[in-house]
Amino acid sequence: MIKNLSKILKNSRGGAEILILVIIILGSVLLTGGFFPKIIPPDPNAPRYTEISEIQPDSQKTLQLKTIKFKGCTSIVAVDFLVDRSGSMRYGTKLDNLKNALNVFAGSFPEDGIIGMQSYSEPSFGPTADVPIDYFKNVKSQFLSAVSSLFPNGGTYSKDAFSFTKPLLDSARAKFPDHKFSLIFISDGVPETWEGTRRLCPDGPATADQRYCGPKPDNPTQCRCFDTNQDPTSVANEIKLSGVRIFTIGYIHDEDLKFQDDLRTLMTNTASSPTDFYEAPIDNQLTDILSQISQKLCN
Repeated sequence: MIKNLSKILKNSRGGAEILILVIIILGSVLLTGGFFPKIIPPDPNAPRYTEISEIQPDSQKTLQLKTIKFKGCTSIVAVDFLVDRSGSMRYGTKLDNLKNALNVFAGSFPEDGIIGMQSYSEPSFGPTADVPIDYFKNVKSQFLSAVSSLFPNGGTYSKDAFSFTKPLLDSARAKFPDHKFSLIFISDGVPETWEGTRRLCPDGPATADQRYCGPKPDNPTQCRCFDTNQDPTSVANEIKLSGVRIFTIGYIHDEDLKFQDDLRTLMTNTASSPTDFYEAPIDNQLTDILSQISQKLCN
């Protein structure tokens, strides 16, 4: 058939090109099983596959992409942070984890939400108003910069820090009267001051107040003392009476055994309720804790 078709096409204009096209078509038909190919049913024993709609990131990327979910009521919620940056925050990974948790919080916080931050150690290093309490969209870059700049140094003057924060919260509540305010207090130790150490431990550990002092773990010839004059509970109670809910996060397991119960009591009393106090493990789960708090902000 192809020979006869070839003779006919040779006598016509462009016959060679048509001949090639016909040969290609006939070859394609033969390769696919003819004009009526046999249909082969699927093998029931063949392996099955599940379509993957999205490639999951590896564990490191999952950690980097972790977010905090906020309820829709954040349009009426205001969050202020009071962060301890005393010298003991330099130990282990506490400060790095604190910065990471605050960055994750900021990465999920709504632009129209109200946010602020103060940090503290001893009077010569603060407390400082690192971020004014305002709409997040107005202070976002300032918040991220302040978190990055946190540096641990000095003693733990917690009551002074609360006294510093209270008027800032009062002004913010007057500025944003329709918002529900929460204060998140993060600390890693009992209040320690130079004045308290001189008062409670004037001549070394042997003659120190045994209830509130003990030898420093890294230098047993010196004292470490819990200065009750810097217990922030009384000022915290005033803040709570004004309508601000206080959440507290404490690194209890990083505290000397002598002061663990004191710090746990202080952080519980400072919080608005015992369930608003969170104990942070020594390896830190601050991001998870802040995520839990975010779900309570509207309650």
